[in-house]
Amino acid sequence: MKNILHALNHEVGIKGSMVITPDGMMVAAALGQELEEELVAAIVSSLLVAARKTATGLRANGELKSCLLHSSMGKIMFYDMGNAYLVVVANTDLKIDSSIIAIRSAIHKIGNRRGA
Repeated sequence: MKNILHALNHEVGIKGSMVITPDGMMVAAALGQELEEELVAAIVSSLLVAARKTATGLRANGELKSCLLHSSMGKIMFYDMGNAYLVVVANTDLKIDSSIIAIRSAIHKIGNRRGA
């Protein structure tokens, strides 16, 4: 799984990526040198749990499928993979349209991998 995340991180504008469970537990991470793994994991875990609770509180139909948080320092994107979420940390100027093929490819590869 880490190889898939590392390959995704080679896309222009992507700083790092990780897979976390719906309740916020980290499964695997591949973060660049400028990102502290424990800190990013704690932040994205809290954000995902809060976003899922908010969606439920708003009585949104179904599960949270994706979420984009855009700040002046960068972007954090969450993508539902069924039993886990792919989290992508990117530069603020990342054009999501140009990266979505690589992100969807990573989701497909993670879902279809054999072994860990």
